[in-house]
Amino acid sequence: MRPFLRSFLALALLAGLSGAALAQETPAPVPQAGQATSARAQCKAQIDSRSLTGPERKAAMRDCMKPQRDACRSQAVAKALPKGPDRKAFMHQCLHGAVAETH
Repeated sequence: MRPFLRSFLALALLAGLSGAALAQETPAPVPQAGQATSARAQCKAQIDSRSLTGPERKAAMRDCMKPQRDACRSQAVAKALPKGPDRKAFMHQCLHGAVAETH
């Protein structure tokens, strides 16, 4: 019984140490080609990590999306899209990451 207990404790110790090492060395998942994360999703994840709610959440999301919104608006102007349904559709696609950036 004692050898079994020692073996069990040794395995438990090794499993605990390897799990702790994995937790420290595992990087955050990187989106692969074709799995690009939209700016909106990145902002949402950032704000979710801060546990904001209500008006604070809305303001933080607006502030986080401002650079992306400005970039999309610049692209729409560069494409000479007039204000209206076409520009609105373009902005929606751009903000949700459906349009690749062309710089």
